[in-house]
Amino acid sequence: MKAYVRFLAATLAGYGCSISDPAAAAPHCAGLAATASAQPSVLSATATIVAASGGTPAHCQVDLLVKPVTKIRVGLPLSRADGGSGGIQGAWNGKIQNLGGGVYQGTVNPVTAPVTAGYVGSHTDTGHNADWCNEINPATGFPNSYPCPALFGAGFVLDPSDNSQIEWQVEEFITRSLLKQTKWTLTLTQTYYGRSAERNYWNGCSTGGRQGFEMAQKYGHLFDGFLVGAPAMAWNRFVVGYMWPSVVINQYLGPAGLPQSKYDAANAAARAACDRIDGVADGIINEPRLCKFDARQLACQTGQDPSTCLSPTEAAVVNQIWKGPVNMRGQKLWGGIPRGTSLAQYVPTGLGTVLSDQYMRFWVQRNPNFQWQVRMTTENFPQYFQKSTRTFRDGLAETFSTDLDVVRKRNAKIIHYHGLGDDLIPPFGSWKYASEVMQRYGVSETQSFMRSFFFPANGHCGGGPAGTPLINADDLFKALETWVEKDVAPDHVVARSSNNGRSRKICMYPNEARYKGRGNTNSEASFLCKVNEAEPSVLARDSVTAKLYFEAP
Repeated sequence: MKAYVRFLAATLAGYGCSISDPAAAAPHCAGLAATASAQPSVLSATATIVAASGGTPAHCQVDLLVKPVTKIRVGLPLSRADGGSGGIQGAWNGKIQNLGGGVYQGTVNPVTAPVTAGYVGSHTDTGHNADWCNEINPATGFPNSYPCPALFGAGFVLDPSDNSQIEWQVEEFITRSLLKQTKWTLTLTQTYYGRSAERNYWNGCSTGGRQGFEMAQKYGHLFDGFLVGAPAMAWNRFVVGYMWPSVVINQYLGPAGLPQSKYDAANAAARAACDRIDGVADGIINEPRLCKFDARQLACQTGQDPSTCLSPTEAAVVNQIWKGPVNMRGQKLWGGIPRGTSLAQYVPTGLGTVLSDQYMRFWVQRNPNFQWQVRMTTENFPQYFQKSTRTFRDGLAETFSTDLDVVRKRNAKIIHYHGLGDDLIPPFGSWKYASEVMQRYGVSETQSFMRSFFFPANGHCGGGPAGTPLINADDLFKALETWVEKDVAPDHVVARSSNNGRSRKICMYPNEARYKGRGNTNSEASFLCKVNEAEPSVLARDSVTAKLYFEAP
């Protein structure tokens, strides 16, 4: 214990954090505000006991504003001193769940879910908020940045006085705010309970998934386990690559885009053509990369209802979207949208297009008036992709390092998951990262500390069409805990439909779920996991992208 406390003191000191002497009496909740405010990095701090509400018990909530302008929230089950009971110290179970965020965040989320389960919970606004963005900077007479509404506002990285990039805000969003969140949570936990956490976990999906890998790659020594869902991997490539469908649709079909009935028909035809690749007819494409359905097969015939078929141009558009962007040499830049996945997010007004539009304006072009609809085409797309990659390379926003040595040597664990029908963050980045980690360490060694699970037909962080066996993040987190704390590794997890009418084994990648040839095809018991000692070459090849930084600017 004393050695760990000395370790915490040393690592936290760099961020202006300090921890109390464990031999001293642990303070009440209200005392945490004064303790935190005494640190030079803290601009303000409040600590209050939040009354029980619904299923959430009373707990201590600490809100910090840490230099430069990062908001951090930590929720702590009541200590013994504040009347907590049932845990190892008060109501606390001895563990921490640091929660990840979404999109561009910009606001602090509640942390009641971990607290209700007995964990210390934490969250951050990722280093910016509307109050700071809109505040007038006395040095320039302009607001600190362009507007940054929560979640989909990316204006926080651009100074409106001269349209220059605010580099510290980029760094705060990508990494620094997360490190502060983690370290302050460790500090407050130690201070409030008079003892250090037994386990420290990261739990996030989407942007929170990217953040989880960011912490694993750079600060793995601070954690015992990571639950990483649908990660927005390689931020500087993913967000531009994500814009490809919108550019294709806008260029060839105009503002009206591709009607839903059209892409629904294309996906239905792809599912019908590829459903049986895994040997079971269940309306689900189990491995979309093996599906090669050509949209031209849905060409309209004389007398056919045009809403259920595709014109030659529409078929070409759908095929380009499925293929993904390529460079001037025809080499893959990023993955396409898997067949069977909805295209609703990629039409010109879709949420995914909004995310990318904000990124292009404020991060890449540094021009709030940039209009991708006018400027971006399939022909010049590689130059925009290249510019983003060049601007934010060298680790600043790549989140793609395969060096997980610290996690591996520390015996920490990673469970990584992604829905294969994700229409907000398509699974290509996850496929690519899992493949490259296995190339670095080998399949067996990778699986000793990181296991990836891909859920057919599931949407972003979960959900899917009726009857789809679904992601259950709570089950995945329990599997992570069991692996970390009892050394029982999950070879597979079980996904169940919302009505419990269908279940499936989701095997750790690159193993494959196979029907035994007998039994109820709606039951996971009728499936086994075929072990692959190496990643199938056809899948590995699909994860390879062109060498970066070699095209003309």
